[in-house]
Amino acid sequence: MHPYFTRLGIRPEVQRFFRPFYDSDALGNLVFPYSDGMEHYGFAFHRIPVTDGFWLAGNLQFSQVRLVILSASALDAVSWLNKKAAAFPQTENLLFVSLGAGVSEAVLLWIRAHLEGKAFRLLFGLDVLGGIADVKLAAAIKGWPLSVYLGEGEQVVVSFRQHYFSFSQEQFSLAAFEKAAGVRFGVATDKPKVYNSFFDELKAEAGLLI
Repeated sequence: MHPYFTRLGIRPEVQRFFRPFYDSDALGNLVFPYSDGMEHYGFAFHRIPVTDGFWLAGNLQFSQVRLVILSASALDAVSWLNKKAAAFPQTENLLFVSLGAGVSEAVLLWIRAHLEGKAFRLLFGLDVLGGIADVKLAAAIKGWPLSVYLGEGEQVVVSFRQHYFSFSQEQFSLAAFEKAAGVRFGVATDKPKVYNSFFDELKAEAGLLI
């Protein structure tokens, strides 16, 4: 058990699940190793790398994985499983992948090359950046070319199959784009109801959200 996780209210069984996939620094702060960097957390800071790498946790024998959970931080993954543990008792079939602060083309290619045919669940934020990540990842998983950018008036514009779809930032989401474009990506999204991320929700419940 790690005292930071315990203070955050992480269940013992969830702590045991993630124990092989993080370290601690000399001061006891949490360190999540990415292939070319690290995510670093202490109660006074949380640094998420901008990276072409990723953090992995769960079953690393990819042939045995049934569900892949993609997130923007390792702590979002931990927070999500802490909330959803009762619904996912068979954790041996799960793989968590944190992409860090951004969606790298290199990571998208790696996901397609190594995780084809898996079920996916996306844990990105309630804000417009979370919605953009959802759409880019859902398209990448299917192998469908697509681009997303901010247009005039800060509208979110999606270029897909020689058409352009425009949304206000408040209305933009994967579901809204699927409806407008008449497509289904078959990728699930999970989002907290109030807070921007599952880690923000966890910190709020623990009385640690600043």
